[in-house]
Amino acid sequence: MAQRTRRPLIGVTAGTRTMMSGAWAGHDAVAVNEHYVRALRAAGARPVILAPQDEWSDEEIAELDGLVLTGGTDLDPAAWGEGALPTDMTPDPERDAFETGLYRAARRAGVPVLGICRGLQIIVIAEGGELHRHLPVDLPAHPATGQEPTRVETEVDAASDLGLALGTRAEVTAYHHQGIRAVRGDLRVVARHASGLPLAVEADSGSNVLGVQWHPEIDGEGGAAVFESLLTAIRHRAVSAPARSLV
Repeated sequence: MAQRTRRPLIGVTAGTRTMMSGAWAGHDAVAVNEHYVRALRAAGARPVILAPQDEWSDEEIAELDGLVLTGGTDLDPAAWGEGALPTDMTPDPERDAFETGLYRAARRAGVPVLGICRGLQIIVIAEGGELHRHLPVDLPAHPATGQEPTRVETEVDAASDLGLALGTRAEVTAYHHQGIRAVRGDLRVVARHASGLPLAVEADSGSNVLGVQWHPEIDGEGGAAVFESLLTAIRHRAVSAPARSLV
């Protein structure tokens, strides 16, 4: 009998929501948009939902083949020493801390990471970068994308993994209130909007990291290419660890 290979196991971060109806109304539930799950399954992966909890060790996260940091509410500015603004969404510091810890553990363990929207911002802040807190005011030239999903153009660096996946220009679906003001650490900007706002970052060294400010999980064929980029990084990692045989 031929040896079976397993699908890549990819951790997908989730938040919590209060249930509004039924027998469990008023109780918290683990929640993640199913679009992420569907996109990963379509790419050939096995999604594993990760709810906020105690910190994962490097050894535990190394059992995953990849990590997706999903979208959600604004980050808590207290995490990087700034005060709240009236325009901030209600923060979720427990989720912020959990996802930041996951990201750092994944980097140490060599696990590829894809950050989407809020997930990109987690990556930027974890690497010491800065965020625009209220884009309609901070960067008026950028389209207002915080009210509903908006199609925007992005220019992509041809000499990047994202450029290999999407080409040098793409139309993507954005839906965000905050955005990158500055990147530091091991990150470099690989895509921008015409307003100058960075829309994607990659890591220059170490484990594979891609963060995008848009929502590839709802972007059809173009979005599928972003998830396939993650699967490609996972396959490349598996080459150096043959025991992790993946389809």
